[in-house]
Amino acid sequence: MNIFKLVVSISLGWLLFSLPVLADASQACPSTPYILQTPEGYDHLRYAPAERERMYDGGGFVASVDGFDDDNGDGNKEYLVQPTWVAYQLKAYKSPRGSNFAPAYKRPRDWYRISLFDEERKKYQTNKRIDNSYDGVGRIWNRGHLAQRAGVNRLGEEYGCNTHVFANAVPQKASFNQGIWLGLENYVSSLANERGELWVVTGPVFDYGHPLETIGEWDKKEIPVAIPDKMFKVVFMERENGVEVLSFIYPNKYEDLPEQYLSGNCQRDKIYNHTPYLVSLSEIESATGLTFFAHSPIDLSEFKAVRATGLPTLNSENVVGYCL
Repeated sequence: MNIFKLVVSISLGWLLFSLPVLADASQACPSTPYILQTPEGYDHLRYAPAERERMYDGGGFVASVDGFDDDNGDGNKEYLVQPTWVAYQLKAYKSPRGSNFAPAYKRPRDWYRISLFDEERKKYQTNKRIDNSYDGVGRIWNRGHLAQRAGVNRLGEEYGCNTHVFANAVPQKASFNQGIWLGLENYVSSLANERGELWVVTGPVFDYGHPLETIGEWDKKEIPVAIPDKMFKVVFMERENGVEVLSFIYPNKYEDLPEQYLSGNCQRDKIYNHTPYLVSLSEIESATGLTFFAHSPIDLSEFKAVRATGLPTLNSENVVGYCL
C-alpha cells in the first residue's frame, strides 16, 4: 500500500461522537428543508477546490453549483443543473446498530425545491421541479447523492434530511449508485471511524468530447439535467506529519456493467475492489478543471502526481454497512 503524505503543520482536534439514542423510526423528513448551517467544529471547505460558483451550505455539506457558462467548450452557455463539487467533513461515529449507521428519519417524499435553481427555471421558462426531470428514468438514472445521507446523519437526522437537494445530487447510473459507489461511501465512513475524522470532495466528471447528454423532456417543460460521464471522489486524512490523500474516478456511463461493479447491488455484493479506480490528484484536476491546495506556499506538483496503490485497512469494529 502506498498512501502519499503532504508534510504540513496541522492541528488535529478529533471529535468522536457516541449517540446511543435511536431516532423515532416513524418520523419522516418534513416537506421543506430544515434551516441549518454548518455546525460549530466543522470545516467542510478545509480541502475544497479553489473554483467556486453558486455556493450552497446544506449544513452537513457545502456545494459549488454550476452557473450559466460554457461548460463543454461549444461556444454556448448552459446550466449543468448540478454541483461541480460537494465538500464535507466526516467525523467518527459510534453506533449501537450492527450496521454502524447513525439513526435516520424516513426520506422526504419529494426532494426539496430550493431557490438556488430559480435561475434555471427562469432560463427554461418553467416552474417544474428538478425532481420532474427524473420522472420515467429513475430506474436508469438515480438522484445520486454526493454527500451521502448516511454519513451526514452523524450530525443529526435533520442534517440527513437536508441532503435531499439537487445542490447535492447528479444523475447516477442506478447500478453504479446502488452498488460500488455505495460501497465506496460506506468505506469512507468506515475510514472516518478508523482515523477519527476526514474530509471529502466529490463531484461529476464530463469528458466534453461529445454533446452533453441530459435527462428531462423539453415537451413536458422539464429542466434538462446533464449526465456526468464519470464521478470523482477525493478523501483527505490529516496525520501528525502531513495529509494523506486517496483519489478515485469511476465510470458513470456504460452499456454493460463494468467487471469490477459486480451486480450493481450493494446488499448482494459484499466486497468491491476499488483499487482499479484509484487515480492521482493531478488526474482529478485534469479531468475536472478544479484546483486543490491552490494557496500552498510550496510546489505540490510532485505530490499531486502520485497515485495510491491500495486502501488503508479497517478494524472490524469500525466497519459501516454490509458491502465493503
